[in-house]
Amino acid sequence: MPVRVANSITLAIDGPPKGQKLTARDHSKLERKRKMKISRLIATAAALSLLGTAGTTMAGETTGLTDTTIKVGVMGPFTGNASSYSKAQIGLMAYFKHINDQGGIHGRKFEIVSEDTACAPAKGIAAAKKLVHQDKVFYLHGNSCSGVAMAVKPTVSPTGIPWIIAHAVNPKISMPVNEKRSIFHGVPAGPAYGSTMGKFVMSKPGTKRVAVVTHTNDWAKAYCDPAIKVIKDSGGEIIQTLALERGQTDSTPQVLKLKQAKPDFILGCLYEAETVIFLRDAKKYGVKIPVMGTAGTDLENTLERLGDISAVRNYFVLHSFVDKVDGPKMKKWNDIILKYNPKETITGFSAVSMASGVAAVTALRAVGHDLTRSKFIAELDKIRNLKTGILACDITWTSTDRHGCKKSAVAGFVNDKPTVLSAWGKTW
Repeated sequence: MPVRVANSITLAIDGPPKGQKLTARDHSKLERKRKMKISRLIATAAALSLLGTAGTTMAGETTGLTDTTIKVGVMGPFTGNASSYSKAQIGLMAYFKHINDQGGIHGRKFEIVSEDTACAPAKGIAAAKKLVHQDKVFYLHGNSCSGVAMAVKPTVSPTGIPWIIAHAVNPKISMPVNEKRSIFHGVPAGPAYGSTMGKFVMSKPGTKRVAVVTHTNDWAKAYCDPAIKVIKDSGGEIIQTLALERGQTDSTPQVLKLKQAKPDFILGCLYEAETVIFLRDAKKYGVKIPVMGTAGTDLENTLERLGDISAVRNYFVLHSFVDKVDGPKMKKWNDIILKYNPKETITGFSAVSMASGVAAVTALRAVGHDLTRSKFIAELDKIRNLKTGILACDITWTSTDRHGCKKSAVAGFVNDKPTVLSAWGKTW
């Protein structure tokens, strides 16, 4: 509250009672006293004002905390045609529940507040406002769909609330570092994924001519632009670029043009729904050119949606993990998910956000019980080469680089079995 000092200042400068005569010397002394009193009163007001501000700051620093809980907001597309991505948030929340069952962190357990974005920017903005201003969470974690995250950023970034991106890939979400230094990427961002795509395409012997089929949004550009740069730097040529937009249900024109152009490889910067449509039509028209897809698709889930192994034999996707989805190195994490969600089907999205959950827990433990948002952010900035046991990359954050994960693997069907690859024909 503002400190009211006007009345005190008025009394200090009112002067002597009416009718009393003063000498010049008296006037001089009185003037000095007035100035001293005014200076002291102004200093007192300023100090009290700063004290009030400090109290407000401290309240913001510990918003969402009690002695026994840490309130975390998790946004994801739990409904809509991108709802398959919500498996990432389901996995993250399962990990938080697992930590709670292990006793929590310094006496506190996670209190999870989830909000649906439906992969729609307007709904995402409403969800973010609710979590920050109504639910008053300590920090935000999750977010699939780069378009939603970018739409949400102007709402979240100025608040300084810690925000860990655990699935969306647009590099602009977390870089350049925002003014409050509060946003972190816990999965490979576009440049890391895109360069992996380009390197894999060019690792196939004889690849020179590459075609691109893509959405025209920022999400797709985050994949395609760095991939294309790698392809060109490696001596490849982009012979054709075709748009296939979100929501389209027929890719016949694009497929027929590709059939005629006969590229050595196709770079597909598409969401899963449109990837399925493209692969379906490619099979229909006999196009058997290899396709390199994004982390916006899951290998096994794409097969399930197509229902035909022959449609995915030439399809390869970015793969974030140290092992295949049902491999022995992933069993621990899959078991955690299934413990809290017994009916859940494990896919390539399921564990991807758990890795940044491991990073968050690491930072929270490092802070100790005297937790604040600033201390949490400071510990996140100290994470170096963190091996989560989940991702194919280590996580490193610094105050100038919030892209924590710099590489990815690739997955494809080899002899009709899901296989993790480091290059064409080479297992991870």
